[in-house]
Amino acid sequence: MNRGFRDRISKFWPTALTVVVLVALWEWAIHFFQVPKWFIPAPSAVLQDLIIYEGFYEDAWLTTQEILLGFVIGDVLAVAIAIAVVYSTFVERTLYPIVIFFQNIPKITLAPIMLLWFGLGLGTRVAIVILISFFPVIINTIYGLRSADPNLIDLARSVAVSRWVILRKIQIPHALPYMFEGFKIAMTLAVIGAFVAEWISGSNGLGYQIRVASSDMESATLFGAVAVISVVGVLLYYLVSLAGRRLFPWHDSAREGGPMV
Repeated sequence: MNRGFRDRISKFWPTALTVVVLVALWEWAIHFFQVPKWFIPAPSAVLQDLIIYEGFYEDAWLTTQEILLGFVIGDVLAVAIAIAVVYSTFVERTLYPIVIFFQNIPKITLAPIMLLWFGLGLGTRVAIVILISFFPVIINTIYGLRSADPNLIDLARSVAVSRWVILRKIQIPHALPYMFEGFKIAMTLAVIGAFVAEWISGSNGLGYQIRVASSDMESATLFGAVAVISVVGVLLYYLVSLAGRRLFPWHDSAREGGPMV
């Protein structure tokens, strides 16, 4: 067992142990106090429901697809807008204030418009995920692009290097760690967006299952769906975080740094 692996284990075992203890206490309390199943189910009942109901896996996969599609499309759109803002005063003065204004609109109020445009299918859910998740990437990308070494940029301009080359060779490499911090925040918001979208417009998916289980007072299904969507969100977040650490191990954000927005 190499040292790097031991270090990772040492970081995660306190959390894993805490979760195990809390789940054990939860199970004990349910049986000791004889809490009704409709109120709070025992962890064993939740696990049994997850094992028996095969639809959970299909719903989890559908929700994951919505998260990833919205995340990728939203990030590409956000990076494009951020570059346009940095390189165009006109865009900064016109489009950027609109983006800020749009961000402050409660996204749930836009759901009827998305339903009108895209119907009840995948398009509406992905659109809602994009709307909820893309803003942190814009902010962090703008910050990263603008914080590139101005002396290096001036030197490149002095030898007639084009703006495109400066962007590609200097500014984007400098901005990538900041962008990944935005990606991590965007991923957590994408999970929320997928849940909201399925709650409003879905006929399947984990968000839809949560809504139906809540209406039918099926607490085991409700807790199971919440647990699954939480696990999916955590795994996707750590995949993005791991990618950033692999690509930029020298950067502060790859160590213990927090989000930049």
